[in-house]
Amino acid sequence: MIRFIRFTVCAWLLFCVSYAPFGFAADMNLVQVDAEGISPIEYNDENSARLRAMRNAIENASMQVSANVQSTQVIENGNLTVDYLRINSAAKVTDIRIISEGRDGDLYRVRIMAKVSPDQICANVMANHYRKSVAITGFSMEHPEHATLGHLGAVDRSLAALLVNDLNGRQGIRALSANYMTLYPNTPNAPTQISPRMTLTRAVSAAKDLGVQFVVSGVIRDMAMENPEAPRASNWDKWLKRVGVTKAKRTRHFVFDVFVHDGYSGALVFQSRYRTYGLWNERNNTEVGFGTAKYFSTDYGQQVRVLLNQAVADIQTTVQCQPFMATIAQVDGNRIFVSSGAESGLRPGDFLSVYRTSQKFDRQGDSFWQIIDTRLAAEVKQVQPYYAVAEMAIGVERLNLQVDDLVMAW
Repeated sequence: MIRFIRFTVCAWLLFCVSYAPFGFAADMNLVQVDAEGISPIEYNDENSARLRAMRNAIENASMQVSANVQSTQVIENGNLTVDYLRINSAAKVTDIRIISEGRDGDLYRVRIMAKVSPDQICANVMANHYRKSVAITGFSMEHPEHATLGHLGAVDRSLAALLVNDLNGRQGIRALSANYMTLYPNTPNAPTQISPRMTLTRAVSAAKDLGVQFVVSGVIRDMAMENPEAPRASNWDKWLKRVGVTKAKRTRHFVFDVFVHDGYSGALVFQSRYRTYGLWNERNNTEVGFGTAKYFSTDYGQQVRVLLNQAVADIQTTVQCQPFMATIAQVDGNRIFVSSGAESGLRPGDFLSVYRTSQKFDRQGDSFWQIIDTRLAAEVKQVQPYYAVAEMAIGVERLNLQVDDLVMAW
């Protein structure tokens, strides 16, 4: 009999954790818990073991308040072949105080006191203070002819530019414009051409070329008029309405999809469809242009503006719920050079978990990236604007670390 047990807290465990000075607010939804975390000490590196023990303690605190259990059993020919048990929690852990910690033989133990709020995910909670890099590519158009009215043909690039400007005003994100490229040659089926593992190889190559952690892409599905032959509104309409004469409204739709891919694995971490409509009362030959002041002065443009604000908020929430990741640009002895620096918020004294990466192939021949935890952490010693130098407790050759391996922080 094969038995799998998997523990998952808020998808990546610590993404829902908010560290703050110990001082519990009066909140009826918060539960005070006492939890312990344990981690083996490897390579005599107590710093790395302490980080893992802290994560284990937070996981145990979350499980005490909110634990969902899912069980799956597979029976073949009357025999139980697979017994799958999954335990997860969506609780949010805050106000953490370390009660005790220290080495116990080959183990590191951490005991914490914390407040736990059940049934909350990490939305609107910064997992850490690092700024994650995001590239916004151009938005493919499923029906380019819809942009003719109002001369909105630049929407494929202008929409990406608006998202970049709005995201750069949000905390925890460093957005870059890549509106000159699109990821979907077959727009009607986007993003279904990705592999069965929900990965997109083009997102990985784009992220490496641009040096970013996430790639945001999308498709504009609809910008058509509902009643293209409807007459424009005029001052006479209210008088005509009084005598029972009504005209069809010049309603115009705006529908677009947003996809967020992890740049290191190509995994699709978020997708959503946004739709709205508004009144378009401009003359057919008027050159309005997408995203211009005149565009946003229309009822249609104002409705699109509200929709874009929602998309920006969703992208920010998605990115915040992921760990900070950066590639290793160079290795030297026990030092690693990280391809992110002060612009991402790295500071001397920060600890970054170190991961190996390797490319694998499934039975269909599709490639995917596997990320392997080395169970060690590196301490940041020097920080420059665009890179940082961190040191490990052992030489990198003992882990066979290579360029393009990763560091993470929660």
